[in-house]
Amino acid sequence: MNVGEICSKNVVYVLKQDSVLDIARVMREQQVGLVVVVDNISGELMPKGIISDHDLVLEVLAANIAPSVLKAEDILTCELFCVTETHNVKKALKYLRYYGVRSAPVVNVKGVLVGLFSIEDALAILSEEFSELMKLMSYELMNDKQKIEINNTAFKT
Repeated sequence: MNVGEICSKNVVYVLKQDSVLDIARVMREQQVGLVVVVDNISGELMPKGIISDHDLVLEVLAANIAPSVLKAEDILTCELFCVTETHNVKKALKYLRYYGVRSAPVVNVKGVLVGLFSIEDALAILSEEFSELMKLMSYELMNDKQKIEINNTAFKT
């Protein structure tokens, strides 16, 4: 299964030149803890970094800096880690673990933002697959039990 099949397509993004105050408002309105910072190049959104609610607290509030004077590019995560939509989910999860992050922007082959992949996305899919597997195993166990009962009945007669 590929990342592009399970990632969230509704990505909340901001532009590099947006004020941190506006970003905080967007995060509150959209009820998200993370936004992708992008450059809009001819209508294509190219990820440049991410900003989390954690970043707002540490880089702005704790530093006692007015959020209206800072821009997204001033506090965005410098080292951006993206996965492509064709990445295998297992491999993408290894990258998340390696970089110590819970989510990453998803890009197409041209580097254009197409989604956001998170550990939660993978867990949702895996839990569905485990549920289906458990149903199958339960069905097989019931069939085996019925076969044994039929064989025991036939053996007694």
